[in-house]
Amino acid sequence: MDNNKKVQTIFSRKHFINVISSLFVWFSGVLFILKYFEEPVLKIIFYSVLFLLAIYTIEKTERFYSSILNQNILFFITLLIAASAIILYRLNYINYPPIAGFLILCLIIFYHFYSVKVTLIQLAVFTFSPVVYSELNEFTGFFALSVLTALSIYISDRFLQSIKLDWKFFLLALLFGVTLSAHLVIGFIYIVYLLYIFRNELAKGLVFAVIIIAVYSLITFLESYEYIGVQVSHAHLLSAVPVWIKFLLILITVYVGWMAADLQEVLFSSGVMLFLAFTFQLVFAINQIGWKVSEMNFSLLIIAIPFLVLSIKDYKVDRFLGKVLTELNNQDLLKTSQKL
Repeated sequence: MDNNKKVQTIFSRKHFINVISSLFVWFSGVLFILKYFEEPVLKIIFYSVLFLLAIYTIEKTERFYSSILNQNILFFITLLIAASAIILYRLNYINYPPIAGFLILCLIIFYHFYSVKVTLIQLAVFTFSPVVYSELNEFTGFFALSVLTALSIYISDRFLQSIKLDWKFFLLALLFGVTLSAHLVIGFIYIVYLLYIFRNELAKGLVFAVIIIAVYSLITFLESYEYIGVQVSHAHLLSAVPVWIKFLLILITVYVGWMAADLQEVLFSSGVMLFLAFTFQLVFAINQIGWKVSEMNFSLLIIAIPFLVLSIKDYKVDRFLGKVLTELNNQDLLKTSQKL
């Protein structure tokens, strides 16, 4: 077979980010079926087969559709889907904010276009997540908040390159503070990203964090007097988790943020930490009230899914070393050039 036509897999054992992200999204779908459907066994089997078949088909048939599809065509198809969603909104079948969240997520995917195959897999994994459909039917705002958080990270990664104390620095800190005030659970994501982006500039990172906390405190104060309202929910998503577990989650978050090598690992680590937080919440809730599927709260999973989806990409792996970093992050590159 011609090497140029050989299908390159992005789901090998070495591509653990893609594999784990897809498995977590699949598992969230299984939990969704357990909660909302009676006699779920056959439905879970059908869903699992469909999920795997979609990913397998997209990956193994790349040479057939790569010459037909391109970024512009995929974007046009997405616009048609968005138009259909708006019609459903006008018919009062779904709410508007999830549509906006879906559009923003698609724009992020297309803006960071890797290949037709990766884009199709990202869209397929996202589409086959039943948790998202629960958000469309029972709007909580967490999906829109998650996508806006991801967007703030991409904006920061685009404009916060040299980490200068200029207007962009303070404006981005303001944006992070406003987003954090929507729900404190977003702090897990921002801890990972800020430690990644500021690990070579800790003093400036501290300034950035202080601004975020100041903005968060101000908005929280104004909300307490009902001057403004930006919180998507007042629900305590980790209410069943003991304090020492929460502290442990924060420590793990700090560690993975410090160890993240690139933006893909930031997105992946953020999704994993939220999934881990959901797992602890589920386990301790079962310990307190027993196994009650109807009481299962998917909010943390809804926040995690966009980050898991966006972390799926085609990246090089070494047989022995695993993931190969093809580019340094902006701060490491700048610091290296200054030394030279």
